Amino acid sequence: MKVVVIGKKDMTVGFSLAGVNEVYTPGDDYEAKKRLDKLLETPDVAVILLSESIAERIREHLQQKRKRKEDVYPVIVEIPDKEGPIEGKEDPLKSKIKRAVGIDITSQEEK
Repeated sequence: MKVVVIGKKDMTVGFSLAGVNEVYTPGDDYEAKKRLDKLLETPDVAVILLSESIAERIREHLQQKRKRKEDVYPVIVEIPDKEGPIEGKEDPLKSKIKRAVGIDITSQEEK
C-alpha cells in the first residue's frame, strides 16, 4: 500500500525527501482532478495527502468522488501547505474520527 502526495512544489519536495515516492504537482485544477480520479482507481494506493489549497479549489469534484467511493481505501487527507491551515475550516480528520467513534473526543472534559 502506497502513500501519494498531491500539492504545490514546496510541499511535494518535502515529502519526497521524507521518502514518499509518488508526489504530484498539478499545473491547474483540471490536472489535479484527473490525477485524483486516477489515484482513486489505483488499487495499491492507501492514502492520498492532498494540500488544502488544491482541495478548496476542487471541493465540488472532491465531494462527488467521496460520495461515490464506497471502498475504505484510499483515504484522502487534506493537509495545510506553506500558507498554513485555511481559516475557519474544520479539520477533516477530526470529523472522520467523530463520525467513526460517534462523539467529538477532543471536546470532552477530563474528570
